[in-house]
Amino acid sequence: MSAGDVRAALKSSNPKARSSDLNMMAEILSFVSGVIAELPKAEQSELAREKDEVRRILIEAVHSGRPETRVPLKPTGRVERRRGAGLGGIIPLEEGKARLDRYASARPLESWAGPVAGAGEVEDNLGIPRSTLSSWQQKGMVVGLLRGTRKLAYPLDQFVDARPLEGIADILRLAPEARSAWLWLRQPHGALNNRAPLDALKAGDRQEVVIVAERDFA
Repeated sequence: MSAGDVRAALKSSNPKARSSDLNMMAEILSFVSGVIAELPKAEQSELAREKDEVRRILIEAVHSGRPETRVPLKPTGRVERRRGAGLGGIIPLEEGKARLDRYASARPLESWAGPVAGAGEVEDNLGIPRSTLSSWQQKGMVVGLLRGTRKLAYPLDQFVDARPLEGIADILRLAPEARSAWLWLRQPHGALNNRAPLDALKAGDRQEVVIVAERDFA
């Protein structure tokens, strides 16, 4: 509900209230309802069950922001000096690389991106010409992931009936680059009822996915 709708409802229930009070309350209620509407259904239900706890948290949050409620620090006149252990000695570059190698391990592209294929495989299996695929990728209509230094691999889950899934271009426009776009598309999202955005696009919920992406990549 907009602030105007809330104000009209408050006015009908409180005809003698001052306009300034109604306006202030309408702004607050409209803002709070908007925030709650963005939460997943499970969290909304929890708020409804824990009204007393929510009330206590709101009151504490407001009071903690008031200067007169903050407890001033009382000087003791004593200064206690301490020194930490520090960062330790500087190690040689090669030793640092060796330590990183022990922690880091290479992961195949398919382990996080799902099934992928090169341009030739896409043409053979889906009938999409290489020139068309390259044009789609350059226009930001499909996700192309680097495999190695120069070759692109294309996640197969982004194609439906040999065409880019509607909504992929919207996410590529909002995301900083293709890798982060595809990672975001494949991860379950609380704002989409724990569905992956990719699954929501396949279900036809393009507008809902774009709204969530605009908020996440803003």
